[in-house]
Amino acid sequence: MLERLRKKFGVNEPIFTNEILDVMSDYSRPRVFQLLKKAENEQKLIKFDKGIYYIPTETRYGKSIISVEQVIRKKYVSDKGNVFGIYGGLHLQQNFMLTYQVPTAIEVITNNETMWVRETKLKNREIILKKSRVTITKENVDAYIILELFTNIDMKKYFDDISIKREIIKFIKERIIKVKDVISLAKSFPSKTIRNLMESGVIYEFA
Repeated sequence: MLERLRKKFGVNEPIFTNEILDVMSDYSRPRVFQLLKKAENEQKLIKFDKGIYYIPTETRYGKSIISVEQVIRKKYVSDKGNVFGIYGGLHLQQNFMLTYQVPTAIEVITNNETMWVRETKLKNREIILKKSRVTITKENVDAYIILELFTNIDMKKYFDDISIKREIIKFIKERIIKVKDVISLAKSFPSKTIRNLMESGVIYEFA
C-alpha cells in the first residue's frame, strides 16, 4: 500500500481516504483499513486529521509535518493541474494590497461545496467555505478572481492608493485576462461588481 501511495502522491502531500481506497481498489475495504491502521501504528503513514493522511519524511526534529494550507489547497482550490476554487476574503485582498490585516480564518470559494456559506475547522483553524457562483476552471479562474475582488472592493481605498490599481493591472496583463471572459461570468455576479469595474477604469485593461 505504501509503495502505491508513494508512487502516486509522493511524500509530505495530503492523501484523502477516498484516494487510498481508489488506489487499493483490488483490496476489500476492511483490509485497506487494516493496512492503514498498521502503517499508522508504525508511523509510516501519519493521520493528519479525520480522513486525511500523508507519508512523512524524517527531519532533524522528527517526523515531517504538513500544513493546513496544503490540505485546503488540494481539497478546495487546485490539484494536479485542475483548478476548482480560489481564496477569497482578506487573503484575496492582501494579494492586491487592499489590506495588510492578517485573516483569522481562511476563506475559500470552491466548486467542492454545496452550501452557499459554511464554516468548518481543520486542526483548530477556522475555514469559511463558499459555493462558487459558476464552475471555476483553469480557463476562467483569473477572470473569476477579478470579479470576486471587485464584488467586495473598498473603492475609497482603491482611489486613495495608486499602488492598488497598479497591482490589479499587473495581474490582468500577466494573466492576459480577456474582456469576453469577464463578461461571460459577470451575469453571475451582483450588478455592483461591473459598476465598480467601470468606475475603476481597469475594465479597459482587459485583452
